[in-house]
Amino acid sequence: MRLLAPIRSRATYRGWVWMILGGALMMPFMMVGAIGRNFLEPESGFDGILEPAVFAAVLPLVAATSLLLPDREVERTAARRLLGAEFASPADDTTWNSRWRTGCWFTLHAAVGGVVSGITLALVPFAAYLLYYGALTAFSGRGAVPGYFDGPVSDWGLLTGPLLLIALVLVVAGATAAMKALAPLLLGQGANDRLAASRAEAARLAARNRIARELHDSVGHALSVVVVQSEAASRLIARDPAFAAEAMAAVGETARGALAELDAVIGALREDRDDARAPQRDLADLASLTAESGVDVDLRVTGDPGTLGRLASREAYRIVQEALTNVLRHADEPRARVQVDIGAAETAVTVTSPAARRPRGRPGGRGLIGMAERAAVLGGTAETAWTAGEWTVRAAVPTDTKGRE
Repeated sequence: MRLLAPIRSRATYRGWVWMILGGALMMPFMMVGAIGRNFLEPESGFDGILEPAVFAAVLPLVAATSLLLPDREVERTAARRLLGAEFASPADDTTWNSRWRTGCWFTLHAAVGGVVSGITLALVPFAAYLLYYGALTAFSGRGAVPGYFDGPVSDWGLLTGPLLLIALVLVVAGATAAMKALAPLLLGQGANDRLAASRAEAARLAARNRIARELHDSVGHALSVVVVQSEAASRLIARDPAFAAEAMAAVGETARGALAELDAVIGALREDRDDARAPQRDLADLASLTAESGVDVDLRVTGDPGTLGRLASREAYRIVQEALTNVLRHADEPRARVQVDIGAAETAVTVTSPAARRPRGRPGGRGLIGMAERAAVLGGTAETAWTAGEWTVRAAVPTDTKGRE
């Protein structure tokens, strides 16, 4: 019974629709081939549209056309919806690797769909013919009825007709399963995409591990001292107030040192340390940054930078700095619009630059990851977006008013 399971499966009939769409894609190429054959053999008319030789001859034309058509996302959608294929789309759909693999898929879609559609158009009417004449033979009481296909196949049409339809459905199911298995290889991510994703994930995990290691080393000991001193003070506050006061003073001093260490660790994350530049810059230095960046910057700041904590102000400054560095390296023109909105609860940074095409990330490039990590450490977010003609970096960090120096 497992052999007949595809007959009851909806996936088989959705795949059949996909095959018929492929036949529709193939038909214009077959007409072109038939016209070409008609020039060579005028007496053939349009019979070439049914010739296997013409079918084979137009396949190179199908393959060449597939490289020019903007059909990649359409083919992926059809494969997911009709074949049930599961795969991730390539990060960059304009590379040669993505184009030739999608071109191969389009060619296979047209070729396999053309063959299955032709078989369907031939066998379904023939099966109906067999059923009709098989019924006449079985119930007329006159023996075999003369027809185009006299013989046992027609005489037993009530059996051979359904068997022929079952065989056709099984062929469609097999072709559907094969194309579903092939879809991720030709329509999904290639080796370069998987390598880039793996590198990005490795960089992200390395950054997270570095954050954990640095915070543990620099702040863990200080927090342990705070716990010990505060517990001692709570036990002795009634019996020895002077000692409790000294312990709490030590707690305050240790906590302030821990905050300074935390500030230094976060500032050092994902940066090459340069003691000659201390103290580190913050939003108060944006004007000098834009003047020195080499980018024509339209800078707009709303709100009071003084309401920002040092850490938030510095990390927002670094995000703008990294965004302007990317503009200088990758934008169509060294020009950008920087908008900083300092609110009561959140500070938003937006950097927009001209980009006629979606920028391609360099393998191993960490600038965008760095901005995201900086914002995430503060409990904020950072993201990038491309719209027609513009590349935008958006970041938001909490407007922390505590711990400013």
